[in-house]
Amino acid sequence: MDEFFVQGVVGGVLNRHKNRTLDKNRIATLSVEIASNLDKASQYTDVIKEANLAKDNPLSIEMWKGWDGVERPYEKEYLDHWTCDICDEHTHEVDYDYLGSGTNHLKCELEHENAYNDYLDNTKSEQLEIQFPEDDNETS
Repeated sequence: MDEFFVQGVVGGVLNRHKNRTLDKNRIATLSVEIASNLDKASQYTDVIKEANLAKDNPLSIEMWKGWDGVERPYEKEYLDHWTCDICDEHTHEVDYDYLGSGTNHLKCELEHENAYNDYLDNTKSEQLEIQFPEDDNETS
């Protein structure tokens, strides 16, 4: 491969992604796409026609995502992470609107907070009861 050939393939890939911001994941995506296009393009003599067709793109889900197509049950580490600290039930299928801080159920946190506030209210009322000794020198 000559230098202009490689520049053309890399330039084509970068041109398709020109309006996107580059972050760590985007750079990894670009490197996979460039490598696959170089590999595919080097197999043909008329590279320009073949490189621009989406159906001829050799990228597969394994290359993009690292997924091998086999669905696996939830792993223990995943379920341990998505567990409510209060009720010890899994929260991996709970909508984000119903999660409290971290991976706790919002309901569990609110019930815990209400119980704690009730406890504080009861202890405050006990502490505010002050008994003053009666003074015998007072006259009415």
